[in-house]
Amino acid sequence: MAFSFIDWLVLGAYLAGIMLVGLRFSGRQKTSDEFFLGSRRFSALTISLSLLVTGLSAITYVGIPGLACEHDWSLFLSGAIGVVSMLFVARYFMPFFYNLGVPSVYEYLLRRFDVRVSLLGGVIFLAVRGLFAGIAIYAPSVALCAVTGWNLYLCIVLFGFLTMLYTAFGGMSAVIWTDVVQCVVLLVGALVCLGVLFFSINLSPSEMVSSLVEQDKVRVFDFRWSWVEMTFWGSVFGGFAYNLAAYGTDQVMLQRCMASSSLKASQKSLILNAWYTIPVILIFFVLGSLLFLFRQGHAGAIPEGLPGDQIFPYFIAHHLPMGVSGLLIAAIFAAAMSTLSSILNSLATITVTDFGKKLLLPGRTDAQYTAWAKGMTVMWGLVAIGCALFTEHLSDSVSLAALKAGGLFTGPILGTFLLGIFCPKITPSGAFYGTLVGLLTSLTAGFLTPLDSFWLLCVSCLVTAVVATVISFCAPQGAEQVQARRKYTWFSDEKAT
Repeated sequence: MAFSFIDWLVLGAYLAGIMLVGLRFSGRQKTSDEFFLGSRRFSALTISLSLLVTGLSAITYVGIPGLACEHDWSLFLSGAIGVVSMLFVARYFMPFFYNLGVPSVYEYLLRRFDVRVSLLGGVIFLAVRGLFAGIAIYAPSVALCAVTGWNLYLCIVLFGFLTMLYTAFGGMSAVIWTDVVQCVVLLVGALVCLGVLFFSINLSPSEMVSSLVEQDKVRVFDFRWSWVEMTFWGSVFGGFAYNLAAYGTDQVMLQRCMASSSLKASQKSLILNAWYTIPVILIFFVLGSLLFLFRQGHAGAIPEGLPGDQIFPYFIAHHLPMGVSGLLIAAIFAAAMSTLSSILNSLATITVTDFGKKLLLPGRTDAQYTAWAKGMTVMWGLVAIGCALFTEHLSDSVSLAALKAGGLFTGPILGTFLLGIFCPKITPSGAFYGTLVGLLTSLTAGFLTPLDSFWLLCVSCLVTAVVATVISFCAPQGAEQVQARRKYTWFSDEKAT
């Protein structure tokens, strides 16, 4: 089925609406606090919806249904265990980050350790998220190109430019409120597609469940021990560590929490997001299972051998009613635009806060830093568009390797934050060199061994902790230095609750 005039109207209405919401805040960003944190006036409900949609990238939106269609539900546990991770972050991490009073999470590493550790964390974030911003543009552009026949380069530039525009002009307020709109579009699109698939399959609900169970397509628990496949043990331990890193050390997610109106609101936003997580993940796994049944019942409707992450877009392009295809493409755009706008705002935040104010342009006025933040948003947007254009020339194996390597950086950073909060005697040198060794271990193992990514994250986190502990034991701090930094650990009498 061709992308119809009605589909274009739906997609156009979504894009126009998002731009209007985003540009509504244009010109209101008078201070850097307003640009980076929206003056900390957002409720827990608003932030929780922003967290939800930011975590669901376009890659996730099309990837999970494809995975469930091609394989089973083994990855479900890794998402569900994220609930525990979010509650852990709300209880043990947020009091330290929120009460810093600054938008950068790496300010914590500066105060707990020293400038070396803080800048290392900032550099890693800029490199990894700058690359991922390009992939966040590329994924939805490929989907739009597939259903519209547009030139891929045109789609990349259009998508990247629109997102960059409202993010640069509207700052954090524009990012969060467009997130709320995009959350609604994303979930409505998924639910509508569920309904279409359900009524397209000539089976009763009980027959659907029986067929899926008989063919082992809804297997969740696989108790085999494996270092290279996703089983129960990797999903639980690795999934917990992955989500702990995502919600407890990533500037993109934490900056939203720090925009809350109070510490309690920031903690509540994570708790609410934890409640949303399982039902939302469940929607996308059910979508994948229904796609599997649809393909079985409609021979040739979805080509055999189609890569998993292309199954859902193919269904959208060829089997949805007029208007619904436009809604689903808008939903993919919603997931991608939310992720991209959040990344661009956080990249600008770290560039200005951690590098501009402290190293490159110290002593400037707040108005100058605010203007620079807008300029940095545009710069990072252009970098992301350039990365997306370059991505098309990479082979699939190189693209996947780049994504895998980017994810592996989170293990050492997670180890550093955990040491900072829970180990008062870890020294700045221990944290710095521990992180470097953890990074080297992570990248080496990531490219030279078949270890699953979740296990690699755990291993690199453990290596960071061990090396940092050994160095701190061999060259300990004086009692006064330990006491001075103790207030940034969980064992301080002054810690926030």
